[in-house]
Amino acid sequence: MFRLPVAIGIAAVSLYTAQKSYIAITNLRRYEERSERAAKYSETAAHELHKTRTTQGSSAGAIALSLLSSIAIILHSALGFTNPTAWEHILPPINILTIFAAFMHNQNFWKAKAKVPFVGGFNEGIQKSKEIRQMLFGLGIAWGAIGVIGWISN
Repeated sequence: MFRLPVAIGIAAVSLYTAQKSYIAITNLRRYEERSERAAKYSETAAHELHKTRTTQGSSAGAIALSLLSSIAIILHSALGFTNPTAWEHILPPINILTIFAAFMHNQNFWKAKAKVPFVGGFNEGIQKSKEIRQMLFGLGIAWGAIGVIGWISN
């Protein structure tokens, strides 16, 4: 009964977070060419570029999984199924683990990043990454809630 509204909420938050992720990736990509040139001469720059890409990718992957999983639950409910099936019991823990991994990966890299004067797009990318971490945390809690609802309603 409460599963459908929570799944709709998760889908909405996932879409909103995906939009923020797109903005962050777009802003950070503006500086990618310079970063690639620096990476040719500096192992530290190469490592930073790699971590920037992987943190953004892990967040985007977790957001996509959350969106697709919530849509699957919405469609399942829309087709008239009232009780969660086995795969609907598996989706919440999978999403929680994926979101937690992306959150920690993102947190460990971006937490220590300082804003750079006169580089507005890069700074906006850092700010959006912080917002994405907060949204991932909320998505993790929402998936926990939908998991509990699924087990209670069964």
